[in-house]
Amino acid sequence: MNLGQRILTTTALVIAVSLTATACGSDDGDTVVASIADRVLTQSELDAILPFGDATVPAVRAEEVSTWLQRMAMTLDADRLGLEPTDEDREQTELAVDIVLAREPNLDRENLIEEFLISVILGRWAEEEAATRDPIDPPDMLCSSHILFEAEADALTGLHRYEEGEDFADLAIELSIGPSGPDGGDLGCQLETTFVPEFEEAAYAGEPGEVVGPVQTQFGWHLIEIETLGPATVENHPDADPAIIEQATLLAETAVTESVILDFQEDARARYADTVTVAEHIGTIDLATYEITAAE
Repeated sequence: MNLGQRILTTTALVIAVSLTATACGSDDGDTVVASIADRVLTQSELDAILPFGDATVPAVRAEEVSTWLQRMAMTLDADRLGLEPTDEDREQTELAVDIVLAREPNLDRENLIEEFLISVILGRWAEEEAATRDPIDPPDMLCSSHILFEAEADALTGLHRYEEGEDFADLAIELSIGPSGPDGGDLGCQLETTFVPEFEEAAYAGEPGEVVGPVQTQFGWHLIEIETLGPATVENHPDADPAIIEQATLLAETAVTESVILDFQEDARARYADTVTVAEHIGTIDLATYEITAAE
């Protein structure tokens, strides 16, 4: 799992950062594999973090060191902002760790606590910070019907009959080879990326009340009746299922929160980049992303 997959959303505890532990090199000659500011990762600490048997896999070691460096950069920035865990944060973290360890008992408990605790803290902070930012539009939504034909010539014939005044739903029931045909071609209201790109490109280029096509996709040839389109709001789609509108609103709010965390992560990397070191046997680091190319 790379760090991008560990980024926190408001519903998933997946950023790996430590607020409470400062990793220090030992005095017994333990090899230092990475450092950032006053934080040091030793070989024995890295071995303890890595899953059993992975300590000798160069790519796995490099990925874990990269993740650790980003933990520490974000830890330092969290400390700078004065972000502190509450008792509730700690309780939530302990519960999450217990669940993970029940499935993967070989994982390091202390490391998991460090990872999950900051996830809770940053999630709360990011939601507060997101409330101060401008909202973004929810994703686009298309409410439509269609008639699916096997051949373009058939679609053109169907379009001609529609333009001569026949009802679109009646034509769908008679002519469509798609599963929505018996329902008059009704596709309901769907958020963007639900349909194949060719279908959506043609539909979103149209206007409400318009029939567009024929449009070819992997399924055949479509005539598309556009009912409503645009950002998924009640104003744009008064007949849409309220649950879909609510889902779209949540997606927009989550996107703002995620952007806050991504900004936090990027700023933290940049702030401490000039203090980063990585042992040669681990690999070469890109200081813009903290990604490490494993040594051969």
